[in-house]
Amino acid sequence: MPAKPSTAQALAQLEAIFRRHGYRLRYMKGPFRGGACRLYEEKLVVINAVYPPLGRARALATIADQLRDQLDLTPEESQLIQRFAL
Repeated sequence: MPAKPSTAQALAQLEAIFRRHGYRLRYMKGPFRGGACRLYEEKLVVINAVYPPLGRARALATIADQLRDQLDLTPEESQLIQRFAL
């Protein structure tokens, strides 16, 4: 059984999933949680920059879980998303 990735490794893997599917990631400060959207033809994921790494990983995993039908995920990526999604 492979070792579980650290929070930093998980965050990097989650970011890579979105980038591989053409999403641009933005970390911005503001009174919001984050989410995925389309801005004209650009696919964009915005995450609150004040979140600690674990919060960022959880937010990305939750968004990925909501977009699961649109993402071509490996079994390992699916497990990672399940581990961090809220």
